[in-house]
Amino acid sequence: MSLPTMHGTARLIDDPELRFGAGSGKAVVRVRLAFNSRKKDKATGEWVDGDTFFVDGKAFDQAAEHIAESLSRGMEVVVSGRLRTEKWETGQGEKRSAPALLIDAIGPSLARATATVTKAPSSGGGQGQGREEFQRVRAQQGASADDPWASGAPAAAPAGGGWGGAQGGGYSDEPPF
Repeated sequence: MSLPTMHGTARLIDDPELRFGAGSGKAVVRVRLAFNSRKKDKATGEWVDGDTFFVDGKAFDQAAEHIAESLSRGMEVVVSGRLRTEKWETGQGEKRSAPALLIDAIGPSLARATATVTKAPSSGGGQGQGREEFQRVRAQQGASADDPWASGAPAAAPAGGGWGGAQGGGYSDEPPF
């Protein structure tokens, strides 16, 4: 069996809390999220808050640092992760539990906002044969082998195709309609 997954749009109700493990030094971020079924009342034209589901989201390592640097209280985010139950005992010996979301992906919602994305430097971990092949192909295209986001030489336009194909087979900024 696997943990149930959750995907949705939520709001951060606090700034992300970034901490580092005492022994391992690994980054952990806690993100308090509110999922809300807010709807517009057609009769009054006012927004009405429905049920709200609160959950603490957690992410680790480099993702934790990126979240802490990029997101802040009040932001609307699109988030995907796995739900689990966290259990603990209070100082008085009472057992408690609450839902938690292990964040797989999170980012700002662009429905009512804009964002600028900056590629983070590679951590160097997990680079296998696929990564090496990707770098080789990019280097052949004239792009930096270390920067997969760098733009290499554009691919040749198909004969008579592409946007503006009738004007010499190149590409133009004009849409094809």
